[in-house]
Amino acid sequence: MKWIIALVVIIILGAIIGPLASGNAGYVLVQFAGVAIETTVVGLFVVTIVAIAVLSVVVSLLRRLLSKTRQGRKWLANRSERKAQNIFQQGIRELLDDNPEKATESLSKAYKKSPDNNIAALTAVAACLNKDAGKATYWHDEAGAFYDNADTLLQLVSIEQLVKKDPAEADKEMRGLLEAKPHSANVLKLAYRVFKASGNWQQLKDLLPELRRVTDLAPAEFDRLEYQVYFERFVAEGRRSNEMLYNEWRSLPSKQRSDATIRLSYAAALKHLGDYEVSARVVLKGLKRGELQPAAVNSLHLFNAKSEKLLEFVQAQLKQDPENRDYLYALAQIAMDNQDFSLAQRALKKLAEIEPSSHVYRLLGNAYHALGDSQLAANAYKEALAH
Repeated sequence: MKWIIALVVIIILGAIIGPLASGNAGYVLVQFAGVAIETTVVGLFVVTIVAIAVLSVVVSLLRRLLSKTRQGRKWLANRSERKAQNIFQQGIRELLDDNPEKATESLSKAYKKSPDNNIAALTAVAACLNKDAGKATYWHDEAGAFYDNADTLLQLVSIEQLVKKDPAEADKEMRGLLEAKPHSANVLKLAYRVFKASGNWQQLKDLLPELRRVTDLAPAEFDRLEYQVYFERFVAEGRRSNEMLYNEWRSLPSKQRSDATIRLSYAAALKHLGDYEVSARVVLKGLKRGELQPAAVNSLHLFNAKSEKLLEFVQAQLKQDPENRDYLYALAQIAMDNQDFSLAQRALKKLAEIEPSSHVYRLLGNAYHALGDSQLAANAYKEALAH
């Protein structure tokens, strides 16, 4: 009330002093239904302000009087509850309309008009969907002890924001949440992102069966994930020692060692660590057993000249099927790796006749260039550009 009176006094003083100081108080004539009212602008302004102030005082007094009676209190409470209910319903509509930011604002207003733990909990949900960990934490606390153990969404939002700043700490928090919610789809999906960011490939390896179940990754995408997880894991063990790497490989069940993706990741890790001969043996064994396809081996450039047996196997396959595109490309890879550019150009030339492509012609140009035939190399590069 005091601030209203002070505001009225300030406005009136300003309205009077301003015009008087300028020497022009102004003039107003109002005519309505045969009645004429003449006054100055200052006078009209003062009367209007005083009328508003008096009306505010009257309304305030009426509210106080009503609050003294049981019926009055009931009417005021019902009025407040109706307003809160309308705002609450608006918040629900906004939440259903995928607008969690506005929903958070509306639900928080509803809570202030009619405090209720359930509204606070729903506000926390809206804040979580809006990825606002601060507000979500506040409203979760407002919801009370009943909701203390129902904070998975809040933890997910907190970890998601933490992983950008501190992947190691996010990794720690994620492992704790996984222990509590090992089969939650949302927890597993976030765990995939967190453990990739922190480089925790062992945890990701353990999660792969569950991730296959809950993620919406296409089969090819999941294969790439599986390959990366095992590759990084093998490389980490190989950097410790060759024995550790071998033990990690042998610790896998035979079914997993027969899996094409895992075998390729092991061969690629061996090559990455410089153990080309063992890598070639792993590839050769997979090819002989039918566990690996030459196209997949080619895509990772795992055919190399460090194994005479692998070269013999590729040549034997080409004797049976001279136009096999995958083994022609494999032969070219091995020949280039062994700096046998004459053999490489023969394989690539035949491959270009069967399946011409920019990549094949570019490699053919490289082979001709290495052989010192600049004209044929230039022709091959032109073909590469044409394709």
